[in-house]
Amino acid sequence: MFRTWPIAAVGLVALLLVVIVSVLSASRRADEMYSQLEALNAHHREVDARLRQLRGDLSLSGIFIRDYLLDSEREHALDYRKTLLKFRRDNMAELLKLRTLVTSAEEQTRIDNLQAKLDDYWEVFEPLFDWTAVEKSTQSFRFLRREILPRREAALAIAQDIEQFNNANLSAQRAEVTRRFASFQRGLHALLW
Repeated sequence: MFRTWPIAAVGLVALLLVVIVSVLSASRRADEMYSQLEALNAHHREVDARLRQLRGDLSLSGIFIRDYLLDSEREHALDYRKTLLKFRRDNMAELLKLRTLVTSAEEQTRIDNLQAKLDDYWEVFEPLFDWTAVEKSTQSFRFLRREILPRREAALAIAQDIEQFNNANLSAQRAEVTRRFASFQRGLHALLW
């Protein structure tokens, strides 16, 4: 009877090693899933922040253009132009940052479309600063309705499209993480049995 204790001790040590390896493996897999989920959420927040900044810049630029067209004083034109140029630079910088965040060809195509619409939007402002006070008072309303608003709405629609694509991508990736977590749980249950 005393001769079997070394065999039982080896068996218990082996069982203990199997449990330790299994727990370490499960912990590593859980850490990987958490890291994937955290990276996914960080990416989504970053894209969302860039899109919000783009939309904010577009909205503010529209307000500045409206204010410029309503301002009868010509000496403020340079200040308005500088402000709009700053918005344009900031807008293009945000678009560049957004471009670095997207990975798929479909997303790149959407960013290219947004770039084209934004370029079109920003180019339309240049002639305004050469207008006389009479031109501003007679043409400003029509210019806002026919030129500014449609271009801004087109750029905002593409930004909304990118946001919806980003949300759909987030949902798909979360579903994949959920699937992996369910597989992980099944593996833990199998290990327990």
